[in-house]
Amino acid sequence: MAENKSFGDFINDMTSLDVVTLTGNLTVEVNNLQDSDGDDKPLKFTRIMQQLEGNILKKDSRISALAATHVSIDKDTVTFVKENLSPEEAVYLDFHNETVKAAGIARAAMADGIAKLLLGSRK
Repeated sequence: MAENKSFGDFINDMTSLDVVTLTGNLTVEVNNLQDSDGDDKPLKFTRIMQQLEGNILKKDSRISALAATHVSIDKDTVTFVKENLSPEEAVYLDFHNETVKAAGIARAAMADGIAKLLLGSRK
């Protein structure tokens, strides 16, 4: 269920960007796809992610961070990368870097849209 967030929470979230690339194996069991009336429920990404998040917290989960990047609004950036990457893991690092780039572009576009909404388009 989505939590209620304030406008201040939204602004705080917009001032930084975090991307974490995890590797490992997690299992999601897709079951109980019917609601209390016996009607089929659509498979939703949010439900799968909730189950994944629950599995990450289990003691027997085997995941590790391959890379983590934090970017502040002033573009200060901190990146962690696992040491001694294998050639297979290097592919995931490329994916991580592309994800950081795409997320930064999307965040900038969102900030621009919000600014135009609040300030109006000035040509």
